[in-house]
Amino acid sequence: MNRLVLSTALFATMAASPVIARDPRIATRLYDPARIVTISGRPDVQSTIEFGEDERIENIAVGDSSTWQVTPNKRASLLFVKPMKAPARTNMTVVTDQRTYLFDLVTTPGRAPLYELRFTYPPRPTPVTMPAPAPVIAAVEAPAPKAPETTPADLDFNWATNGPKQLLPSRAFDDGVSTWLAWPKDATMPAILVREPNGEEGPVNYTVKGDYVVVDGVPPQIVLRQGKLIATLTPAPRPPKPVRATDDAAPQTASTQP
Repeated sequence: MNRLVLSTALFATMAASPVIARDPRIATRLYDPARIVTISGRPDVQSTIEFGEDERIENIAVGDSSTWQVTPNKRASLLFVKPMKAPARTNMTVVTDQRTYLFDLVTTPGRAPLYELRFTYPPRPTPVTMPAPAPVIAAVEAPAPKAPETTPADLDFNWATNGPKQLLPSRAFDDGVSTWLAWPKDATMPAILVREPNGEEGPVNYTVKGDYVVVDGVPPQIVLRQGKLIATLTPAPRPPKPVRATDDAAPQTASTQP
């Protein structure tokens, strides 16, 4: 009798317990380098893309970064994306220190937005141990010349800033080839765009190196956007470098006629 009562009570408890359904706004995808992943967004919702715990974002390229706000976190392991308007559709490539990801960014008003996308990964193949090759005695070659290193004289910190302080980086400079930007650790990095001399804004390619965001080239003006806030970074005109005389250029002397 006691067993019957206990079984009946257990069955009633299980029947009364609610079934926890999977939230469709949180998705998991198995990583496939040949697969394009679609991110469905809404202008009022931010989506988070979570990569592997052991990898870091190195480069982000967005087809039309004026319609989508794309921001990595400080550890470069998460990516926050949000459309700035609807409809908006573009593509995005994310390169980490281990993999390359391809995305379609689309706005879908009639569909539940994506809150978080997590990636899972197939098991890594077991490395095959090969026998050590026989030692080879090679001729000693002269070391290759090292590339010239950047000196403090090559760095230009003369950048004009304009706009809300929470958008502006704590450091901004260029080395003539790339532009280096750094924000405080507790700051949210805004979307980075480039404004051409004709006034048009376009996407920019950049990499994350330590605490710095390294923008390709030295743009005429960098635009920082976060929601309705906007700030600009403008480099001052850089004086031309002095021309140094080479040893091959022989001094010219005026000839005299007898």
